[in-house]
Amino acid sequence: MQLKSFTPLVAVFGTSFLITITLIKSFQVFMGISICLLAMLKLMDIEAFGLSYKKYDLITSRFKNWIYIYPFCELLIGICFLLSAPPSSIILIALILGIVGMASVFKAVYLDKLKLNCACVGGYTKTPLGIISFIENLLMAIMSALILIK
Repeated sequence: MQLKSFTPLVAVFGTSFLITITLIKSFQVFMGISICLLAMLKLMDIEAFGLSYKKYDLITSRFKNWIYIYPFCELLIGICFLLSAPPSSIILIALILGIVGMASVFKAVYLDKLKLNCACVGGYTKTPLGIISFIENLLMAIMSALILIK
């Protein structure tokens, strides 16, 4: 595994972190900015994103057009994380998508033993699907749960 394959993730999360500590010290804001930037990378070429994503996503395996909807859902979730009082309905969707994302990655990588690239930063990167992708979805689920129980 080459370190260069993680460059897009380091750029997204590093930039998000720097923006967050500049604006406000809040993990919720960090997650909001990170998710918006990840959505932006997917929206730059939805077709390329979809080619990678459909290889492992459990929702896409049943609903083919999900690849065109997911980046917009992710952007909406990121924006909602940036609100001081995000709508519970969107946060519930984020929780569900985080859990489904974790299950998708776990199934593909650990059960099916697939060697795939992660679609989390768009469709053209060589970032391997694995623990980083799982943690990304886990953090979205945890942040959603924390917001919902506030």
